[in-house]
Amino acid sequence: MHSPAFQLSPQFVQELSDRISGSKEIIAPHSALGDVFLVGNAPSPEHLAEMINVAHWASYATEEGYSVTASLLLRQPDHITDTFHFDTHIELTARTIVKLGPALEDPRADIGVWPDEAGQLKIWGFTTISYETAIASDLLIKILGPGRILIMYSGRTIAALTANRAVFIDSRSFLHTVMPKIAAQAHTTDISLVNLFRYNAILKIAQQMRTHGRGGTVLIVPEDMNWKKSIKAPIHYTGGASFLDPDAMLSTPSRTELADNENLLRIVRDMNLTLKKDWLRNWQQVQQQCTRIARLTAVDGALVMTFDRYVYCFGAKIETIDTRTIATSLSVIEPFEGHSMGVHPFSSLTGTRHISAAQFAYDQPGAISIVASQDGNVTFFTRDMETGGILTIQQAEMALLHEGLGGSLWNLSLFSDMGWLEKDVSKNEEGYIAGFVRWMRNALLKADS
Repeated sequence: MHSPAFQLSPQFVQELSDRISGSKEIIAPHSALGDVFLVGNAPSPEHLAEMINVAHWASYATEEGYSVTASLLLRQPDHITDTFHFDTHIELTARTIVKLGPALEDPRADIGVWPDEAGQLKIWGFTTISYETAIASDLLIKILGPGRILIMYSGRTIAALTANRAVFIDSRSFLHTVMPKIAAQAHTTDISLVNLFRYNAILKIAQQMRTHGRGGTVLIVPEDMNWKKSIKAPIHYTGGASFLDPDAMLSTPSRTELADNENLLRIVRDMNLTLKKDWLRNWQQVQQQCTRIARLTAVDGALVMTFDRYVYCFGAKIETIDTRTIATSLSVIEPFEGHSMGVHPFSSLTGTRHISAAQFAYDQPGAISIVASQDGNVTFFTRDMETGGILTIQQAEMALLHEGLGGSLWNLSLFSDMGWLEKDVSKNEEGYIAGFVRWMRNALLKADS
């Protein structure tokens, strides 16, 4: 007699299927973004469950000692650049995913899956998509590690499997924790959208820290020098760099321009489908900057940078300012729907990276500490200004792994939904988006000036 060792909840699958195939409001909180987020093919509940199950079991396997980090893309076969087609389509099984996985890393490629004439899911090949410069509409299921699966649609994570839990992602708690520290450092001349840009850049750096797999710590600090009180001298690798090309600086639109919604749909469609070369170049430069910063975190010690990504040093050793005033508790948040904040003792932290980063956040109330473990877990720490304790976002990788441009635009939609855009701009959502599009195309890097 054989019984399944793991059975995906039918209720979870049905709810997930309903969210994918239902209203566009599931994809973007504001209807004004409906023309930006392209709604892709919605799988049947049976096909959705099959793809998740295959990914789940493949996540526990290894190929010649290496874990699998493949991804499944539900897309019809298409003959485009960087796409490989099998002459005969292959069965979709965990073993097949494990075998193909090593061929699809660095640069990453996704395994293309589509039903055959009999309605059976088959692997037709694999394709490379530039998520940084396109808005993906397809269902994407990513293997992060053993038992850890991300389910993405239209460029953002909507659900995940983690250990023995199937959860829906809620990024609002993430935004509520991180954004106040970013907003506190804004210049008086900044538009609110610059804060969103800073937020997206921080997420990108955290993504890249996770990617290099060596573990690392980033300390994001205000522009004053108080952070030096928490760093043990001497600092071996110090100096300073922005890692941006000098021709990347462009002007920011005025607040009046932000309220102008002229030619909105044309601008949005142009951004989504044709992408002007100058805008694309600037966007790519920011992605490269974040990657260059993140690679320095592979050096033992912490990297210290401002909220505008100016790097002061790396390889730094953290120390407690006053051993008589150390942190005693953690308020733990997970970015999942229905998750309530839990309070844990400081001693529940394991590993020197997490302990030192949490203490730094406690000693430096205006800072944010980010730790990426070698196993891919990402944790954020920051000081709660109301209680004085440490706010801790665990399993942050589940919320920050949005895909490139689509994820950034979804953050915009959520940002607007939470009322964090310009107070003196008309409450018409189209005005928000027109301002955002103009800002992204013409002033993506103003935050660095």
